[in-house]
Amino acid sequence: MKDDKEPKFWVTVLKLVVGGVLFAAFVGLGLYYTAKYNTYDPGSSKSDGSWGITKDSPIPSNR
Repeated sequence: MKDDKEPKFWVTVLKLVVGGVLFAAFVGLGLYYTAKYNTYDPGSSKSDGSWGITKDSPIPSNR
């Protein structure tokens, strides 16, 4: 007799497809929620350029 403890192939495929659809829907809803209800505002402060590498030349000098 055939071993009936293993699930049929189509049941496994169906579970994987349903899981993939649910995962894609969850990610899509998360992206939709963050795009629509994003309240983060980084501010509008201007940098005066007095610190950091803002005054460094992108071309290295030959010393």
